[in-house]
This record gives sequence, C-alpha cells and structure tokens, in this order.
Amino acid sequence: MTKPHRRMALAFALFPLVCGTLVGARAQAAYPDHPIKLIVPFAAGSAADTLSRVVATALAEQLGQPLVVDNKGGAGGTIGTVDIARAKPDGYTLGIAAQGTFVNNQVLYTSPGYDSIKDFSFISEIADVQNLLVVSEKSPYESALALLDAIKAKPPETFRYSSSGVGTSHHIAGATVAKFLDKPLMHVPYTGAPQGLSAILSGDVDMGLYNLPAAIGLVKSGKLRALAVTGPRRSTLLPDVPTLDESGLKGYSVTLWWGLVGPAGLPADVSARLYAALDKVMSERTLRDKLINQGFTLPDTPIPKPAAFQDLVRQDLAKWVPVLKQLGTAAQ
Repeated sequence: MTKPHRRMALAFALFPLVCGTLVGARAQAAYPDHPIKLIVPFAAGSAADTLSRVVATALAEQLGQPLVVDNKGGAGGTIGTVDIARAKPDGYTLGIAAQGTFVNNQVLYTSPGYDSIKDFSFISEIADVQNLLVVSEKSPYESALALLDAIKAKPPETFRYSSSGVGTSHHIAGATVAKFLDKPLMHVPYTGAPQGLSAILSGDVDMGLYNLPAAIGLVKSGKLRALAVTGPRRSTLLPDVPTLDESGLKGYSVTLWWGLVGPAGLPADVSARLYAALDKVMSERTLRDKLINQGFTLPDTPIPKPAAFQDLVRQDLAKWVPVLKQLGTAAQ
C-alpha cells in the first residue's frame, strides 16, 4: 500500500473516533438541549406554584429551553419530593424544595421516602415568606387578639383551621398557635391552598394561616380578613396588619423558605450551569419587584451557594425537629 493510501486508510479508521469525541463534547457543552421538568410538590394556585412559575419562565429564557412545571401535590408534598429524589440525575428533572417537605416531614411522616440531605443536589434558596392569619369577611372576629381570646375561652378543638396538608407551613403555623395558647385547635387538611382557603370562605372552617402570596388576593378583594402575620415583623404589603407576637403570642415566629434542587448526583458542570442561570434570574429587577409585590422575600444577590443552601436545611432540621416533636405532631 502506498503512503497516500495508508494515510487515507488511517484517516477513515480514526474518523468515527474523532466524530464520536466531537459529538460527545458538543452534547456535554450543550446542556440543556431539551426541555426540563420542574416538579412542584404542591397544588396549582399555591404560593409555591406561583413562585415556581415566575422563576421557571425566567430561567427558561436563561437556559434556552422550556421548564415544564409539573404539580405533584399530596401527602404534605412527599409524593412530588420522592419523585424528585428518584429522578435520573442528568439535570432534566429538577424540583422545588420547601421547609415543609425537607424539614417538617421528617417528623410528621414515619417514612417520607427520602433523606433531605443525602437524596438531593442543592442549587440555591429562592425565596421565603410568612403566613397570614385569615378569617372570612363574615367572621365576628375583627382582630387577632379577639380571636385568640375566644379560642382560650372555649373548649378544646372548638375552632377549626384549614391547611393544604399535614406537614405544610399552614399546619405547623396553626399547631404552633395552639401550643402557645395551650388550647388544641382542630386541624382540617385539604389537598391544596386554594381548597383550604375556599373552606374558610364557605364557613367550613373558622380560620387559616396561609402563605401571604396565596392569601393576599382574597384579602385585598375583601373576601378574607387578615388579622396577623406569622413572621418577626410586619409585611410591607400589609403594614396595618400586626404580627402574632404583637397580638399577644410573645416570641411567635413561623416563616417558610423554598429553593431549587435536583436528585443527588447531578454532574458538577450541570449544577454550575443551573446556579449561574438562577443567580442571573434572581438578580433581575423586574422579576424581584414582581415577586416582592406578591409577598415573597428574596435572598440578596449573589444568591446563596449550593453548600450554603444545604447548610440552611441542616440548621433547620436541628432547630425544628425538636420543636415539632414538642408540638405533638403525630407521624403518619
């Protein structure tokens, strides 16, 4: 075989290897190259859903691929969270983590189906929020103080409060009120925040403690009456509504955070790509103003690094697990 022929033969032999290497490098560099599923373990219309859809729309623009929101509510968020944990760690299934699912459920469920630290890759915290103590516009109670005095004066479990499920912040906020008053309340769980709020409107329950973004529309329309907020300070959106601490429950403070996670084992380059895109999104003034005006509190930018978000979960597990056990919340 002549030298030109040998060179040609060698070139043909190496061609598949070179192409395979180039295709592999191109595929690796192209993440994401098809739509991403974002599992939200709560019902459509909830505060978590509202937050997720705003962030998903902006994140899709940054990543160049759609983020398809998949609401998988039920069992206090455990159903959807299990699906996040069990997904293939390729970056094409992500999920929303919440304080309720990652912290509260470790007490409220004997076997939630996931380990809040080991089963996830952490991207960053997205937002936090406080809850509103609300009653129907037809309720006789005009203030939190009047409602709390009535609860104390009547037999245990006279007053009913709704939530979007066992283990949600609505449930824990109500259980904490009962603990502060030393007077049990009747907890009535529903499948989502919209259903729980409807129960207040219809009179099926007496009150609820819902995430501010989920309840504020009904408050501003006059259908619900806001009596107090559950955080350490008043909301800038409702400056005339006192905190529960100001209303007689000294030291009361219950808030809730959300963040972006994936299944454990996400490749480092995929995690880095997601963090950079999310940081860019959460720095946009228009998006920040939109979420703040809906009642969310946003982290400063640059947003918390993945390790810092994981540390937040560890710290809250250490803080809240003993408290939840003291509240007497039963495992399911």
